[in-house]
Amino acid sequence: MKVLNISPLKNEELKKIEEQCPEFDFITMKSKNVTQDIIDSVDIVVGNPDTKLNLKHLKAILLCSAGSDQYIKDNILSSNTILTNASGTYGKAIAEHIIGMILAIDKNFIGYMKNKNHHQWQMIYGGKEIYHNTVLIVGLGDLGYETAKRLKAFDCHIIGVKRRVCDSLKYVDEIVTTNYINEVLPKADFVILTLPQNQSTYHIMNEERLRLMKKDSVLINAGRGSAIDTSALKKVLDDGYFYGVGLDVVEEEPLDKYDTLWDYDNVLMTPHVSGGYEWDSCREYFVNLTIRNLHHLLNNETLENIVDKDTGYREKVILK
Repeated sequence: MKVLNISPLKNEELKKIEEQCPEFDFITMKSKNVTQDIIDSVDIVVGNPDTKLNLKHLKAILLCSAGSDQYIKDNILSSNTILTNASGTYGKAIAEHIIGMILAIDKNFIGYMKNKNHHQWQMIYGGKEIYHNTVLIVGLGDLGYETAKRLKAFDCHIIGVKRRVCDSLKYVDEIVTTNYINEVLPKADFVILTLPQNQSTYHIMNEERLRLMKKDSVLINAGRGSAIDTSALKKVLDDGYFYGVGLDVVEEEPLDKYDTLWDYDNVLMTPHVSGGYEWDSCREYFVNLTIRNLHHLLNNETLENIVDKDTGYREKVILK
């Protein structure tokens, strides 16, 4: 079988995949250089091909992203094409970013950086502790669970929100389904969104739910920008809500330079950088996931991270 590898890995990592999967013929190139003729000549794609190309004949696409929404639209793939995502790849890196945002907000690092720029040795009164506070994680997949695991070291009470009822999980004190989110939002000192993008998560944090949160709570979004209604967020911020907001994602990216969201002193933003292939942990996980899935294909075994084309979620998730 022929494999087109357009994933953003380093040369030594691409070589590792080829060496550990000698039964396959590999073509490695940049995604921007892929043509229809190249797609037509291969059986498998590792990475995210352009959906404008005809992808219907492919045996499998092993996405290098966790999101798969553009590939599950009508007339993109054949029902016989196996689609997998890269869930599990980004959890460690994004969890670190989330905790970094929380600490920067809680310990007033934003204000201290401003003071430093003005050469001011000046105490900023107030702040928050993570210790012994209640953290609500909305979206308890890989990103949410890796975050819970690390926040448990701060002795937090952690509540997880999932689509479906599940067994108890280590590091998570309570688990509720999305139907009960309105009941748990008022309890949280920190609300962390680690959701994928789909119809059920679009504007899940609307104005009503934002106002259910404590006025001095901290809101972090490191999943998809569409989870928060941006207009509603601005209204709530204008009314004095939130000790701080950390956004690695926004609804429209890049955020327009004239957008008023830039102007809130208690909003910390980063340009969708929390997870990605510049991080060693992400590349290492994806390399090994790709090798395992190519072996699964060769042996006619069930692949890992198969995407349910109706929901966009992984079919099976096991958290440890």
